[in-house]
Amino acid sequence: MATKAVRLPDREQIIRQMWRLATAGAGDAVKLACSPPEDWGETKKLELDALTEFKRGSNGVVELKFVDRGRLLERLLDTVDHSGEVQVERFLQAMEGES
Repeated sequence: MATKAVRLPDREQIIRQMWRLATAGAGDAVKLACSPPEDWGETKKLELDALTEFKRGSNGVVELKFVDRGRLLERLLDTVDHSGEVQVERFLQAMEGES
């Protein structure tokens, strides 16, 4: 059986993903936390990419952890700063186009 080669994302795709994670909302994670476990079958419809940890204790306490937005933004800024003026401009135009 032949294995299919996995194509790695290019630099611009990684930057876009970093931006998306850094600006992701927490609303769907809160919906999940407030829903009873029997309703969790619909999680595929929720945007939970920025959620890194979800805990519900036996006493009902819920703990949600998210990606470190500050660190992501620092890395994104560092990446953009070292990519040259043309790439910075392309990145900003692409982000404006998605808004």
